[in-house]
Amino acid sequence: MCRECGCGEESQTIPVNKSIQEVNDAVAHETRHSLSHQEVLCINVQGAPGCGKTSLIEELVPLLGPSATIQGDLESNIDKVRLEKQDIPTFQINTHSGCHLNAQMIKDALVNLSLDGKEYLFVENVGNLVCPAGVQLGQHVNITLSAVTEGSDKPKKYPIIFLDSKLIVITKYNLKDVVDFDEEQYLSDLKKLNPKAKIVLLGKHDTKGLSEIAHFFKHERQHLLGHAHSHTHTH
Repeated sequence: MCRECGCGEESQTIPVNKSIQEVNDAVAHETRHSLSHQEVLCINVQGAPGCGKTSLIEELVPLLGPSATIQGDLESNIDKVRLEKQDIPTFQINTHSGCHLNAQMIKDALVNLSLDGKEYLFVENVGNLVCPAGVQLGQHVNITLSAVTEGSDKPKKYPIIFLDSKLIVITKYNLKDVVDFDEEQYLSDLKKLNPKAKIVLLGKHDTKGLSEIAHFFKHERQHLLGHAHSHTHTH
């Protein structure tokens, strides 16, 4: 008898989560391989709603060069319209009730988004600090944005998304005193959690911080190109 509802059916435990994850990861691996072959660095941009994900993309693209974006939200195309006003080709994914993007969504989006001549692909994930953590999309780099207005306890409360990020950007830094942001505690928690992550403090109109982030991505793409070329030569 089924223990859940007493329906009289034989119960059988099926590792659904594992199966779904394996399928997702296989699609992600295929996408990452394809993007590497096209010499496009794919950046998964994570963070809570209102932390500045779209604004960062808008400000970075002029510093980086030819880029495209996949925009993930539950509903609307507000951010897509914003990015296209900056001449950034953008494909919208509305997940409706889904709290994060997955690899199949990205694969399907890329059928409709030309990457000819592009060097960077930003994937702006659905806004939250929980669900996108650890999900493979085909990205080369995970970054997480966290605004000072969200509080100083985020690395302790949501460790996985920070643990999985190569770059962490603390946004709205110019407001830290207004909201009593405990920078020392935040950075201490972050460094204990992920000592290898690059951390950038970013305030409004902060050209120095933006340049630092752009340099980071240029370096990551050079690393990708070097790896792709060495892999080609070995075959």
